[in-house]
Parts: sequence; structure tokens; C-alpha cells
Amino acid sequence: MKKLFIYLGLLIILTIGSWVRLSGIISNSFAFTYDVGRDMIAVENIVVNHKVTLIGPTTGIDGIFYGPWWYFILSIPFFIFSGNPQGIAFFMGAVGIASILIGFLVGKKIGGVFLGLIFSAFISFSPIMALSSQIWSPSLIPFFILLVFFILYKLFFEIKSQTSKAKYLLLLGLLLGLIIDMGVVFGILFFLGSCLSLIFVFRKKLAIKGILFFVGGLLFIFSPRIVFEVRHDFLMTKTFISSIGNSFFSPKNFSIFDVFISRVVSLFDTWNAALAGQNSLVGIMLITFVFLGLLFFYKKMQNLEKQIIKTIFIVMTVFLIGLTFFNQGIWRHYLVGFPILYVFLVGLTMNRAWIVLKKSWVIFFIMLVLFWINLNPIRVLDNIKNPLWEGNVAVYRNQLAVIDYVYNDAKGRSFKYIVYTPAVHDYTYRYLFSWYGKKKYGYIPAKENTELFYVIIEPDYDLPFRLRDWLIAREGDGIIQKEAIVKGGIKVQTRITK
Repeated sequence: MKKLFIYLGLLIILTIGSWVRLSGIISNSFAFTYDVGRDMIAVENIVVNHKVTLIGPTTGIDGIFYGPWWYFILSIPFFIFSGNPQGIAFFMGAVGIASILIGFLVGKKIGGVFLGLIFSAFISFSPIMALSSQIWSPSLIPFFILLVFFILYKLFFEIKSQTSKAKYLLLLGLLLGLIIDMGVVFGILFFLGSCLSLIFVFRKKLAIKGILFFVGGLLFIFSPRIVFEVRHDFLMTKTFISSIGNSFFSPKNFSIFDVFISRVVSLFDTWNAALAGQNSLVGIMLITFVFLGLLFFYKKMQNLEKQIIKTIFIVMTVFLIGLTFFNQGIWRHYLVGFPILYVFLVGLTMNRAWIVLKKSWVIFFIMLVLFWINLNPIRVLDNIKNPLWEGNVAVYRNQLAVIDYVYNDAKGRSFKYIVYTPAVHDYTYRYLFSWYGKKKYGYIPAKENTELFYVIIEPDYDLPFRLRDWLIAREGDGIIQKEAIVKGGIKVQTRITK
């Protein structure tokens, strides 16, 4: 009977987590931004044109690129779903759902079934982790971090054979390399924190053979970029060194203390978004609970729990120091893996309080309140009636509506098009015209000049003068026959060239 309730609870958690992640995909209301379009074009070049690349998208530093592994991973769902963005978004959602299961498995290994349910529930309900269905490389990082902790458990608390440990250290190197490829700032800092944990927390269980396998895993992930560097006279290396020389990693206009405080605020904001439903008061109360819980219960924790907590604090310290000396704004994806670390801290504290206080109903009540706050059923029901981002120009369903409008208006005639988008690059329309247009209507826009000409105009709310100037510059590009407002406020002009 006990097992029945456990698996029933896990099923409920999975069902809610699946709906939160997949509902927007089912309704085609997921984000389809210009960088997603860019990635889709790159993956299409790999899968369809068989042109394998050695580098991926550019990083925040001009001249430094990610590796190609994000493109390689996307190639799998691209091939399975024949380039359909909805299928690829479903793949991302499925990875998010798998994270819930892995969270349960890791929690069960570390502290038992109750901890597994806590981990899986937080991962399932947390609003910030429910965004894992976006076609965006940082969305894979929480999944990989869970695998890292699973491997750490297997390495140092279950496997005894040095040969088996070497294989798992190879996997650990591969995973840490992939995390760097999914988000360079987060990945590098997480890598440094993980390495310090291996040195200070797990050093007694490491062997030279295992370390070599670990380095081998990293080198395998970095090998495409190494080949690229050799072929291009170490372009990225030189750019990186130049960036350091230009004080990229040191504060310019603020004191170290001011920057440090701003980084603490960023970590706190992520804490609130991950665990407190964006409520600062709840966030402070939860931090207080964790602090007092660790203060009173740490000595009663098992060695495995202590090692995991030490690892988390080492990683967090590395991030705090690293970001303090990082002379750039902190984007959300720089901290994309932190919700997993926070979930582990809260979960381990709650689980130990539950055990020490002999399964007190107070702990159970606290968990239910937190799950309710994070899930926010009213918000979920509202999103069912009004799909997320329904009115946004970067929503997949709205862009499909534009493509459909153009083809239906053209009625089989050859046409050209031009797009004004605040993002400047029209990757999304380039991909959708080539994939969706050809698939549904049997042809793509012409490359040569045609009589029929469409102007697709996305609103520019932040800098409206750019759109005004752009339209003035194109007043002579054909005679406007009609104008329509499609979904998301996207305007389409039908023009006939003179």
C-alpha cells in the first residue's frame, strides 16, 4: 500500500509537470525567436545538406563560438520530426519531463523515497524550470546537472571497481564539457566548482587512471573547436586573450563590493523564481528555514548528504566570486542551473527535518504550501484559457499565421518578401518559408525579382523610429495594394512592383 501511494504521488507530479511543459507546445504557443530560427537553419544544413560544422553559435564575445554539440543534439529531433519546430519543442519538453524522473531517482539514492518526491515535485512545479520546453541550449543544463549528481553518487558511494569509476569519470568529463557548450558562463563556473569539489570533497576516492579518463571526456567535447582553432590560426584563443586585456572580467565603474552585492541579489532573485513563486518574503523565510535546518540537523545527516551539500556550497561560492569579477550584466541563462542546486539544498534540509522530527505534519504542510505557491494553479488554469505569449510576435503560432496569410493571398503566384523585425535578422521567416511553406504549399519564395511582393512588419515598441525610418527608405519598393494585421500585431503589406 505504501508503494502504491508513492508511485501515485510520482504519477501526479509527472502529470502536472508534463502538462505545464507540453500544453504550450500542443497549442503551438511556444517561443520561436530569431536565434531559434538561426539554429534551425544551421541544423538543417547538417541534416539535409550533410555539412558538418566545427563550431556552433557565437557567444557574448564577438569572435568566440560555442562548440557544435547543441546543433548535434538538435539534429536528433530534427531528423525524427522532419524539421518540424513543434516536434523539436516536444523533444525539449520531454527532456524536462525526464528531469523530473531523474530528480526522483537522485533524491531516492541520496536520502530515500521522500527526498525523491521532494526533488521531483520542486522540479515539476517550479515556474523557472517549467520553461525547459523552449528550443534553447541552456534549457538542457538542468537535465545535465542532475546527471552530474547521479554520476557523483555512483562514482563515490556505489561503485568500487576502479575500471568502472574510470568509465563514469569519462561520462562526467563529457557532461561538464556539454554544459559549457550549452552555456559558456554558467558552464565554465560550474566546471570550476565541480573540479574543486572533486579535489576537496572526493579527492580520497580519485585515482590517476580516472582523472585521465575525465580529461579525455572533456577533450572529446572540445575537439571540434580545437580542430577549428588549428585551422584558423587560433582565432578564438587570440580573441579571448584580447578580451581579458580589455578588462572584460573586471569591474570598471563600480566597486567590488557593489558588484558583489548585485550578484547576491541576482542569486536571490533566482532563488525566489525557483522556489518562492517570485515572493521575496517567502524566499527569505525559506532561506531562514534552510540556514537553521542545516545548523541544527547537519551533524545528523549521513556522509552522502554532507558531501552533496559541500559540493553545492563550493559551486555556489565559485559562482559568486566568478560573477563578481565578471564585467557584464547577468543574464538569466548565466544562472540557469542554480534552481537545481537550490532544490537540492531545500530538499535535503526538509528531508532531514522530516526524519529528525519523526515525520512531523508541520514539515509536510510547509512542503504543500511551497508546492502550491510554485505551481500557482490559478496561473495554470489561466494559461489554459489564454496560451502563454499569445500576443507576442515571437510565438510560433503567430508566425505560422503570417506564412499562411502570405501564401493564401498569393494563390499560387510567385512572390518575394522582406521582413522588418526588431531583432534585425529574419532567421525565423527564412526557415518557416523554406520548411513550412514548401511542405504545405509546395513552393518557396522566389529568389529573383517578382511582380508580387510582401512586406512583413513586426512592431518595434522599444525603438519605433527605426521602423518609421525603415518604411520611409522602402517607400519606392512597389505600390501597396492592401495591408492586414495578422496575429501578434504583425502587419503584412501586399505590394506590386513598379
